[in-house]
Amino acid sequence: MEQTSEVSKEETSEQILRFFRQHKEEWRSFVSDFLPVTPHPPLQALAKFFVIRSNQPFDMQAYMKAQAEFIKNSLDGSLDSSTPLERQKLVAEWLRHNAQSHRDQIILDQARRIEICGELVERGLKDLLEGVVANW
Repeated sequence: MEQTSEVSKEETSEQILRFFRQHKEEWRSFVSDFLPVTPHPPLQALAKFFVIRSNQPFDMQAYMKAQAEFIKNSLDGSLDSSTPLERQKLVAEWLRHNAQSHRDQIILDQARRIEICGELVERGLKDLLEGVVANW
């Protein structure tokens, strides 16, 4: 989920578009809020701002899997020698101190992927705005 190189641009583009389809009304409202200030704001910039503001992973299941792997790697083997209760405490401590920072990194990576896949997602993003923005 984190690395674009692990997933093809087409798969990443589909993840991006699926996210925007799932949040279609919020996306339309978000863009509508910008129109009085900027009649034709840059679409990719708006999409990146929307993703950052939403603070939600494109794919929650993939995010949780990546986070679990990241926690395991961060705790550097100490989970293997721990009892289940100790392991639970270590993970809870990691989450308390690092979860938001990790999520922020993932969300910013998602915003960068919108630019990487710009041409592949632009038409779909525009289609979701039909009736909101004329002549984009």
